[in-house]
Amino acid sequence: MIVTKQGQDRNKPAATIGFWAALLAAVLNLWFVVAFIPYLPILNAPWQGLAAYAASFQPLPFLAWVVPCFFLAPMILTMMTCLQAWTGEEKQTWSLLALVFAVVYATLMSALYYMQMTVVRQNLVNGTTEGLSLWLFGYHNPYNLPQALEAVGYGFLSVSFLFAAPIFEGGKLQQWVRWTFVGFGLSGLVYPISLLFPLPPVLILFDIGALTLLLTLAPVLLALLFQRSKDRVVAVV
Repeated sequence: MIVTKQGQDRNKPAATIGFWAALLAAVLNLWFVVAFIPYLPILNAPWQGLAAYAASFQPLPFLAWVVPCFFLAPMILTMMTCLQAWTGEEKQTWSLLALVFAVVYATLMSALYYMQMTVVRQNLVNGTTEGLSLWLFGYHNPYNLPQALEAVGYGFLSVSFLFAAPIFEGGKLQQWVRWTFVGFGLSGLVYPISLLFPLPPVLILFDIGALTLLLTLAPVLLALLFQRSKDRVVAVV
């Protein structure tokens, strides 16, 4: 293995951009959690019909949790792109696979949440609700189009994290990053599985808590790793 200054120069931009992307991903996830908890009673309320749902719809609490979800997708995609550029050649198969699966996640989620911010919100506000039911998160939760798409998207993100995990070896910080990526990857797969096969509510609640923690902790640890690596010589071959 040869260590070069050229490798350091090539990886420093990836580490710098990756640091900010990972940090913003953690912040956006926390923003989502804080805004989503007060919205849970609305989401889980018994379905009383589309007219009643539209009459009680409040745009600002809705946007408060949808907006961070929309921006989280490009931030995670940027983070994974920087990880691909930062990774040494011997492990770029893993980083490339992680990036490819992250692209699918970002594509699905950005389209889904943009439609929620525009098509769904505007139609609910204006009272033009014909044919809108299946596009509502509150419609017979969790069996609606948004949650099905969300489950697929987070399934791809979970696989992305699992593919990225083998990249991290060596020091204690890299081991922490590795296991938080594995933890999120395994926890995230519960979501798509739960729509196919009903799981015990206790398991779902535990999984939600794990996802909330790990999707904040994993990017923070990765940001710290990027930050520490910026001024170091990086192995490239």
